[in-house]
Amino acid sequence: MQNALSYRIGNPHKPAIPLARCAALGIPCLEISLGDQADAGAVKQMLAEHGLRASTLTSPCPTADDTLFDVFETKCAQAAALGCDAIFTSVKTGELALEAVYDRLRRVGDIAQRHGVRIGMETHPPLCENGAKAAATLAAVNHPNIGINYDTANVCYYNEGAETVAELRKIAPHVVSVHLKDTMGGFKNGAFPEFGKGIVDFAGVFGLLNARGFFGPFTMELEGKLTSSADPGEQEAHVRACVEHLRGLGLVP
Repeated sequence: MQNALSYRIGNPHKPAIPLARCAALGIPCLEISLGDQADAGAVKQMLAEHGLRASTLTSPCPTADDTLFDVFETKCAQAAALGCDAIFTSVKTGELALEAVYDRLRRVGDIAQRHGVRIGMETHPPLCENGAKAAATLAAVNHPNIGINYDTANVCYYNEGAETVAELRKIAPHVVSVHLKDTMGGFKNGAFPEFGKGIVDFAGVFGLLNARGFFGPFTMELEGKLTSSADPGEQEAHVRACVEHLRGLGLVP
């Protein structure tokens, strides 16, 4: 089975690089953001015209606000209409007690379950910044539709001495989506280079997850200097280099 390679493109109507170029680079899937009033069906058709599909939809997570459930009702409905595999979100606790956060996440999980989608919590503090914290959060929430979006570089950024594959091993059964990002290593080091120029063991990440039956979405999330240029050609060159590194390792077609 082939791995599903994706690229975090944001607004599909204003992509950093043209949709046609994503397809030409051999990227079949996208992680996208949509406004609440967006016509998800029309977006799905637009992507299909370029040979693309949305594999992940991003969502805010106003955990402490009662709008939380309306937000996820909207986003889960959009994700289902798009045919997405998962929803990406970053969960913060604010002033809420942890038990209240867990209860709210279970209710979000119920919404996701009704729509047939899963929620991937990003590798962010305070709940999921490393394998142990994420595993504890998942155990407390205990909902089949609440899982992890594992970020291969964030786990090094937020933790001293962390190793990507070792942390992933602690939560691999709960991964619903992955953000691929390289890092030069080091606590709070925001240098995220092209794939292959840092320390992330991409072959180890894919191998561990493939062995458990997970084949994506594996979403390239390029940040910092890789996306700072206003020149679409320069940004495309960075994306191409990352795709070619993964392809050279035999991880994607």
